[in-house]
Amino acid sequence: MASTVVGSLQARVDAVPEGGTLVLDSGTYEGPLRIDKAMTIDGKSKAVIDGKRSGSVITVNAPGVRIRNLYVRNSGLSLEEDDAGILVRADRAVLEGNRIESCLHGIYLKKVTIAEVRGNTIVGAATELARTSDVLSTGLDFDGGDLLCAVGELDVNRRGNGIHAWNSRNVLLEENVISHTRDGIYFSFTDESEVLGNRVTDCRYGLHYMYSDGNTFARNRFSRNAAGAALMYSGRLLVEGNEFSGNRGKRAYGALLQSVDASVLKDNRFINNTVGLYSENAQDNELEDNVVGKNYIGYRIGGSSRGNRHFLNHFQQNIHNVELAGEGKYNEWAVEGRGNRWGLSSVPDLDGDGVGEFPHRESDLLGGLRQQFPIAGLLSGSPGLELIRFINERSPIPGLRTVEDPHPLTNEHD
Repeated sequence: MASTVVGSLQARVDAVPEGGTLVLDSGTYEGPLRIDKAMTIDGKSKAVIDGKRSGSVITVNAPGVRIRNLYVRNSGLSLEEDDAGILVRADRAVLEGNRIESCLHGIYLKKVTIAEVRGNTIVGAATELARTSDVLSTGLDFDGGDLLCAVGELDVNRRGNGIHAWNSRNVLLEENVISHTRDGIYFSFTDESEVLGNRVTDCRYGLHYMYSDGNTFARNRFSRNAAGAALMYSGRLLVEGNEFSGNRGKRAYGALLQSVDASVLKDNRFINNTVGLYSENAQDNELEDNVVGKNYIGYRIGGSSRGNRHFLNHFQQNIHNVELAGEGKYNEWAVEGRGNRWGLSSVPDLDGDGVGEFPHRESDLLGGLRQQFPIAGLLSGSPGLELIRFINERSPIPGLRTVEDPHPLTNEHD
């Protein structure tokens, strides 16, 4: 890491002609920095811009700005002011190959049309720093010539988000790596955008998403978060080829669909979560070819979720494949004669076409009790409950909450 303290960068930025490029030598430059014209800044991965814990480190006020290969650190920590490593307030920004550490928000896109954010690494402000003169009692950290000390872990609710997009559209987030922020990626009123190939770990929500329509999420990995993704109050989403894994805790889930409509979830993996997938008041969605496996509860679906179509999904090695809150009959569990795989050791398939001749009934025997009395979960897998499942599979038991797949698939076929 560069250690030479170069001084203020603002005068050099102001001297660059419109559309010009500033290539920075190795060293530590003092922020905050304001960019008011179309230009490119390239740090060659060796230039550091340090905000000294005051406001946003870099603020972009003009369209057509490119920021590349910088190491940005130490923004202010004011949630009221939306302090960020890079705050963008103009269109057509390109942010690529930067490393952003110890900032409130990593990258904040505010009322932006067209932006590209790719290949950045963002590590949140997990530790609160303060200037000190009592180095014997608090410890010492030399940071750009100032005396700073770690005064404790910054509570997750006081951290900002890795990439925060508000009231924006046509945004591309690609191949970014985000950790230790409040929410990894946060969308609010942001439409017609793409989130591709990002990795988010050790956050509160890997993806927190509200009032945003027509977006695509593909090939992302959300793991080891308090919750993988919360998709809320939105529609026309394509969620394809993502992995939601290792999101564990009392209320943790791989992905939540809350009031999400007319969307497609395809070829995703919900693996090793407390709840793999949670659907509440979600309407007219299509869930196809997803793997839901090794979760405590594979799929929790509320009675207010209706008109959803489930087919070619693979439920495997969950303690409970499905938990129902209300009737399960208002959703479809097969499309065009193709249902789902339920992890069964055998499905009667007399003609060998990969589709069972008899319907499969997935019973939820403890759903209501587990909500109020978690200790009821200890009965999972008991001989008595397995007997009830066996009976219901062959002859429906009146009043028992059940998902019925009319065309279950064998495990040997897609």
